[in-house]
Amino acid sequence: MIEKLYESYDDNNYYIDTNKKKLAHDNAGVISGLLTFFAIVSVIFVAVALAFGNGSTPFYVYIPAIVLLAVLIILNNFLSPKIKYDFWRIRIYALFFYTVIILSFSIADANTYRQSRAVFFPVAMLMLSTLYMDYLWILIIYKVALAAVFLVYDYHVKSADLFLSDIVISILSIIASLFCYSAVISMALSRHEDSEQLVKKSQTDLLTGLLNKISFEEKCSSYLESRVIGAKCTMFIFDLDDFKDVNDKFGHQTGDKVLKLFSEILRGYFHPDDIIGRVGGDEFMVLVLGDMPDGFAERRCRSVIHELKTTDIDGDKGITCSIGIAEDTQGHNFEELYKKADGALYKAKEGGKARFIKDSFL
Repeated sequence: MIEKLYESYDDNNYYIDTNKKKLAHDNAGVISGLLTFFAIVSVIFVAVALAFGNGSTPFYVYIPAIVLLAVLIILNNFLSPKIKYDFWRIRIYALFFYTVIILSFSIADANTYRQSRAVFFPVAMLMLSTLYMDYLWILIIYKVALAAVFLVYDYHVKSADLFLSDIVISILSIIASLFCYSAVISMALSRHEDSEQLVKKSQTDLLTGLLNKISFEEKCSSYLESRVIGAKCTMFIFDLDDFKDVNDKFGHQTGDKVLKLFSEILRGYFHPDDIIGRVGGDEFMVLVLGDMPDGFAERRCRSVIHELKTTDIDGDKGITCSIGIAEDTQGHNFEELYKKADGALYKAKEGGKARFIKDSFL
């Protein structure tokens, strides 16, 4: 049980840490929605009280809470657009907002129903766990502080028995709200992970796990557009030689094994920070960011060609690839780099395959 609670606490911290900007926006949006909801409910409540009340129940005690609500609506329209993406400011604003709403309506509830247990406060504690996302320890401190303020007032307007009952209800509602919050975080984290998986699937080649053509080009273009002039980058285009013959002779399953193996070879010879993608049926590309030692690109190409050629896949041995390389330090875009590397690849194919040609803008 303790281990599960700790895991839940750890999940909470992870989710908040990785989604602060989104949560700030969501928390601000919830506040705007709640203000609209409370405004509508208050109007309905006042209308019903005036139409059917017999004067014996002091509904007028809710008037200060409704006035505060009107002030909050005006304040929210002014502040929310300016701070809705700032997690720290939204926290202060949200806690102020919920404090005013919860205490004003809870106190009004205690004044109206002095002969019965508190209703609004424990319900508010549970609802808060689904409305406001923050670190668990901050919510615990906040809820305990709210309960202390409410119970001090409750002590002065209710009998001793009802006051003790409200203490128990308040404590239980806070405990229950923590479990409720844990469930909300777990669901949010699950949706977050599912969303990340969907994004990953949309960006990667399903067979090899490398970036697909669109994602590779987008990522390369983003880097190339933001780099400083003079920063070096190197683009490699790898094309498997006579790959159609592999599929025709050994079948598509063997062909798929070759593609998977080649993707693993590329991962092994290039750095994790390099951009690697499968951009066609048997065409792969790599963009290396930054300088490489003299002759390093050539040695790397020889190693890739040798490892592929000497690996036996379902009895097929001797598969080769041709490689085109383009180097640049002058800020050329993706299309220009691709054209240069593709021209080098064409020369490698024309020169007998199983070789590499390097060209550059240097």
